[in-house]
Amino acid sequence: MKKITSVCFLLIPFFAAAQADSTVYKASNKEVRNVKAPVAKKEETYSITISVTHIRNHKGVIRFKFFDDANPFPHKMGFRKIVVQKSQLTGDSLHVTYDGFTSKYMGIALLDDENDNWELDLGWFLPKEGHAFSDYYHTAIRKPVYKDFRFLLTGNKKVIMKMKYY
Repeated sequence: MKKITSVCFLLIPFFAAAQADSTVYKASNKEVRNVKAPVAKKEETYSITISVTHIRNHKGVIRFKFFDDANPFPHKMGFRKIVVQKSQLTGDSLHVTYDGFTSKYMGIALLDDENDNWELDLGWFLPKEGHAFSDYYHTAIRKPVYKDFRFLLTGNKKVIMKMKYY
């Protein structure tokens, strides 16, 4: 027990040094220097400016959903959701900017929720409401694939989303 106690007393200066900014201690004829660790660099963030074109009316809301590789389309939540009132439209277009995005692969999908019921309404086989994807105009009958509209965000970005109605 005596050996353990003496070892603990020898280690106390080392633990105290971990809390000092720049302190020098001598223990067992060895100089120990503790320099303050560098501050972690805050991750840079970017903005995304979105231009939505060819919106057919001013009823309801536009629902944006942002996806990334951890939450790819058609993930129910995505990593961010934004709802925009159609009162912000200029003619048949909408222009908005959002900040705070870190560098990563991502994609944006939107729903023109004309009756504001939080879902894409379907007719016989095709959607009744419009939809659009980041820098991608979906022409196929199949559901779009995340890699079709995914992009790497490495700086401020402008995205064009052309509405598709059936």
